[in-house]
Amino acid sequence: MTSFMVPPTTHLSGDMSMVRLLNLRSVLRVLYGGGSHTITAIAAAAKISRPTVSQAISDLLEAGWIQSSSDQKDRVGRPAQRFEFRPAAGHVLGVDIGGHKVLVLVSDLSGEIVAEHRKTLRPASSRARRLSIMNQTISEALNAAGLSATDIMCAAIATPGVVGPDGKVAHAPAIPEWDGIDLGKHVYDRFGILTQVFNDMRMAALAEHWKGVARDASDVVYVHVGRRMGTGLLVAGRPHAGGHGAAAEIGLWRGLPWAHAYEQLLELAPRTLAERSADQGDAIRAIFDAAKAGDAAAQAGIDGFADLLVQGLAPVMVTIDPELVIIGGGISAAGEAIREPVRVRIERETAFPPAVVCSVMGDHSSAIGAVRSALDVAEERLFAGLTPTSKPS
Repeated sequence: MTSFMVPPTTHLSGDMSMVRLLNLRSVLRVLYGGGSHTITAIAAAAKISRPTVSQAISDLLEAGWIQSSSDQKDRVGRPAQRFEFRPAAGHVLGVDIGGHKVLVLVSDLSGEIVAEHRKTLRPASSRARRLSIMNQTISEALNAAGLSATDIMCAAIATPGVVGPDGKVAHAPAIPEWDGIDLGKHVYDRFGILTQVFNDMRMAALAEHWKGVARDASDVVYVHVGRRMGTGLLVAGRPHAGGHGAAAEIGLWRGLPWAHAYEQLLELAPRTLAERSADQGDAIRAIFDAAKAGDAAAQAGIDGFADLLVQGLAPVMVTIDPELVIIGGGISAAGEAIREPVRVRIERETAFPPAVVCSVMGDHSSAIGAVRSALDVAEERLFAGLTPTSKPS
């Protein structure tokens, strides 16, 4: 959910009437949609006159939001001048802060990642230490992109736990001292950046819808299986949080040991691997390799895990009738070996089973989803906040 201060407006130079501003927004929206366009094409799309478009183009060029296009290939004679949106006119941050890492992505307004920085964390790190590491990671990501905090239009943070309607983390048992934290206010106070805060599983689901395996699906269940278990929902293509921010928090269901299913599976790994948390991926691979080689205990463990996973997901699937279930987290590396037992059980439990796929986004999914959420806010600010003052840096 959101947590941010009142944003500044998007600035343009000059003294402009409301009609002129509305025309600017119309022209900018055409160009923001992508591609390069002639003045004639912009006028037709925006349904305003060529002279009006020419004035708007001049204003937007001066403000730095658009640029002349270099796309003049395959044109005979003197080509018509073309214009396009300038993605580097603004940037956003996507931050994933969890038990073991902080990952910061810097994106331009087209969604292209221009810088990335990560730091590892100890799961037992204090709140102060975790926030300090996040500050450092944000600063270093900005430096890598050649930007300052004032160049960032907005940010979004993905974090474990239940994020309430007020943007504060209401419940986060996986991270020490995390309950009650207001990450949006922290980033605003430290960097002056408008910041939203979301549950990380919902951001992972959104990332899959934007750039992953759920591009053609609107209603999605994303289940993360790794160092911890978690679930995120998309309903009509948007993250669904529920009234308290606890939608699909299956681990909070006290009558089901769902949150510990992965730990139980890890117990089947050779002790030398299972005891080393940094090598959990190796431990899981060892279990699936053993099952493939005919180890009955390993196969029984995988089947039991799939049973419990689907048992927890069943009420969620019946409620939202998803098109797709995505298996993410470390276990997704097992591919078909985990997808198939989950698919079989889902099909057995419902007359209208969703497709089941494995994520291919690795541990970037939550940060990428945060970028998408920040871009949504940046777009709103871009069009709703145009006012005549000064141009962007």
